[in-house]
Amino acid sequence: MQCVYCKKDIRDQERKYFSRQAGMKGLYHWDCFVSACRQANKVGAQEIETIAVSAGLYDNFNSYDVVDE
Repeated sequence: MQCVYCKKDIRDQERKYFSRQAGMKGLYHWDCFVSACRQANKVGAQEIETIAVSAGLYDNFNSYDVVDE
């Protein structure tokens, strides 16, 4: 068996994880899976920030009118 992240063999005694997450499916060393998740979360957060900046959400962050009911 081979780790999807580092491409090295996974030995029976090593801690492993099989991911079913979209875009991350496969067998990982546990530490490799943690690293892959951190990397994916970092990329996702950067994409969200880029979208927010390009949409002008940061420029007008506190300018929305609050309506009391």
